[in-house]
Amino acid sequence: MQQSTKTLPDVAVRWLIESNPALAPEIIPSVLEPQIVAMPIPPEVGHGYLERLPLADGFSLFRGVHRFRPQMDSRLIALAEFDFQFPEVMLAIQTVKGGILRHQERYPPAELIYRPGHDFFRRAERFHVTPWIDTASNSDMTALILTEDVLRELLDPPLAERLIQRLGLDPAPMVRVRPMPLAISGLLQTAMSTQVRGPLRRLFAQAKVLEYLGALMAHVELAEPETRLGGLNRDAIQALHLHLIRLEGKLPSLDELATRFGISARWLNAAFASEYGLPIHRFIAEQRLSEAQRAILESDIPLKQLAARLGYTHTNHFNAAFKRKFGYPPGSLRRKRRGLDDETGSDWV
Repeated sequence: MQQSTKTLPDVAVRWLIESNPALAPEIIPSVLEPQIVAMPIPPEVGHGYLERLPLADGFSLFRGVHRFRPQMDSRLIALAEFDFQFPEVMLAIQTVKGGILRHQERYPPAELIYRPGHDFFRRAERFHVTPWIDTASNSDMTALILTEDVLRELLDPPLAERLIQRLGLDPAPMVRVRPMPLAISGLLQTAMSTQVRGPLRRLFAQAKVLEYLGALMAHVELAEPETRLGGLNRDAIQALHLHLIRLEGKLPSLDELATRFGISARWLNAAFASEYGLPIHRFIAEQRLSEAQRAILESDIPLKQLAARLGYTHTNHFNAAFKRKFGYPPGSLRRKRRGLDDETGSDWV
């Protein structure tokens, strides 16, 4: 492969770690040489950096390293809002070593969680996402981003098309989390080796990516297609997902959902977790708490009413769940927001 003059577009990053919604986006320019950008993680929390390694035209690797202080409690923090547009549809694969990451996707809209043993797959011409990370443990994320033309060149066109189909990424835009053997993910995680320097580093990375794509292709060819998991097709799971995110108030039981969709509770939960990265009730709990955070920031709905709408029988149960997820109670977020309103004169309707 020949090195290109530009492998990826410029990336707009609005850092959210400092919880400053007025912070202007930082533009990470697309260049030929490897880049390292420090993440503005407060020193009392930890440190981290984002590295980009361009390999060839339409073919790059990313690495995000997050290190947290041992005394940190477990909570999710928003890293940044990433937004970049490609001239064509791209395939992106993300795998993480240690830690848990949650993606708040805006294109297409989705809330997905991935962790060791579950990798993230995207097929789209735009990336617009806010990743959240659990401070309970250090993590090391590796991402491969390449055009479909490059994928066809590397694998041969029929194999490339079959890989996209077997990964469940058609039609675009599509984002998915799916189980993946650690032995396969590990091939991609070693591609950005810090032990290899100079031009040899790119050659080593390209060789590892080829090895990874070959192993991934072999795995999805041998695996039972997920569209037939327990006789359940993806349309039913997507219908369940839409039903859950529109549902307000108390959640139905797994048995009630199974009756509604005509599937056994065990298979329904397993298929949903395979498609969206989490079992049904944990997924909807994460989804609703994220909705609660947005509602507190964007409206004056009373916390008691908000808790009831999200299915909590007692406000204190909602307060405890919110604090476990974000590291602070909902009341403090509302007071902070009102304090910012007083200072800026902004109108939160």
